[in-house]
Amino acid sequence: MHALTGTLAAATMLLYGAMALADNPSPSMLNESERATVAEMIPEDMKGFVLHDGPRPFRDKTFLDPEEKDVDLSAFDGTLSVVNFWATWCPPCRKELPYFEDLKVDLASDGVRVVTISLDKGGRNKAAGYLEGEGLDLPAYSDPKANLSRQMGILGLPVTAILGPDGREIGRLTGEAKWNSPEAKDWLRHLAKATGAVADAPAGSEPAAKPGLLGGLMDKLRFW
Repeated sequence: MHALTGTLAAATMLLYGAMALADNPSPSMLNESERATVAEMIPEDMKGFVLHDGPRPFRDKTFLDPEEKDVDLSAFDGTLSVVNFWATWCPPCRKELPYFEDLKVDLASDGVRVVTISLDKGGRNKAAGYLEGEGLDLPAYSDPKANLSRQMGILGLPVTAILGPDGREIGRLTGEAKWNSPEAKDWLRHLAKATGAVADAPAGSEPAAKPGLLGGLMDKLRFW
């Protein structure tokens, strides 16, 4: 009897927790007015940017951080993350990389973080070698086994996804663009402000551990 009572109590807590979370939508979810403003501000050469109807979570697939440790997208919580998928064999990707370095420097204080993920099969070493050779100060994240890119449906390169401060994808662009143009910077600053991104979010390479079974269940409720 006591075991049954405890189980029912735990189930009730989870139910009320889920209801409370439902009343607190993702900060990546833009209201109708803000969504219209964001869509209107998309720079001319990014008109192919797909703004999702609702933010999409992609948090259960790991890739490698610059130290070759497993990481998932929850590591970037807190900021507006510009996540670029690239490869050394992709000419448009190589052309874009200096734009992202400019963004990394210029928009850090606005709550915008740049994450460059190489899909080269050579992994971190291949990516880092190219970036260092070009004198680019960009993080050498890599997805050599395509764990994350397959889950996200990355079919061609370059692809740049925008993640809100809870790590959910707001939208993406497939193809090349001038990501460091004044219009692009103003647009990203606006998105960062609209989603409540913060400049001093921790930039840890690994997601924080979730304590205990209940913590894990609540995390799944929150992000799914």
